[in-house]
Amino acid sequence: MKIHDFFWENPSLDAYRKTVQKGEYLFRQGFPASSFLIITHGMVELVSQKKDQLCVVNYLGAGNMLGEQALVENKVYARVYGARALGAVTYLEFDQAAIKKLHVSEPKLLIDILEATLRISTERLNRMNRLVSNLRSAHPTERFLHLLLYFSVHHGQPVPEGKMVVLNFETVNYYLDITSYQMEELINDLVVRNVLLKKAETVFVVRNEKNLQDMIPKLKEEITPLTFI
Repeated sequence: MKIHDFFWENPSLDAYRKTVQKGEYLFRQGFPASSFLIITHGMVELVSQKKDQLCVVNYLGAGNMLGEQALVENKVYARVYGARALGAVTYLEFDQAAIKKLHVSEPKLLIDILEATLRISTERLNRMNRLVSNLRSAHPTERFLHLLLYFSVHHGQPVPEGKMVVLNFETVNYYLDITSYQMEELINDLVVRNVLLKKAETVFVVRNEKNLQDMIPKLKEEITPLTFI
């Protein structure tokens, strides 16, 4: 009889289940750690401290994992990012002792965890390789456009008008050395050209990802490039 839809709902994992509320940290950047986490309910934002500013790097939901390094290395390491709950979040946390225990008591369940970890790690590596490739251009406008497309493809939320993305200065500045004025000028130009639809102060809709991809060479030439820092 089927008793759960996802491996992380298995009652055998209840001993490793934890909950945090909105605004609380699952862990903070730079803190020592020797465990990895699986988000089972809710949304988490990865945050990074850069130049005395806290910026959001990514959003992760159920099924995503954090700290996979602890699966293969039995040592203490520093968290690269902080993880903060956007609402009530439930997650599983495992250290090496827990992994060894599951290996004995729930080998099939451990295989499910390892397979999911490999799949997610591969997806992250592929996304990072694409991002590095897209930001390689020396042309500042082109780099910004590729970053916008990356946000839309990998983090955008589907809405009737297209894909909704958050474009706040701190997050964009994490990837590109750019001033708030430069970013505002680029965004305003894209709104005028109907590439972006403004929904709120930092919330925009990419109307059509394929059109944006196809338009990048043209936009690169038409939008006056701004010299980034």
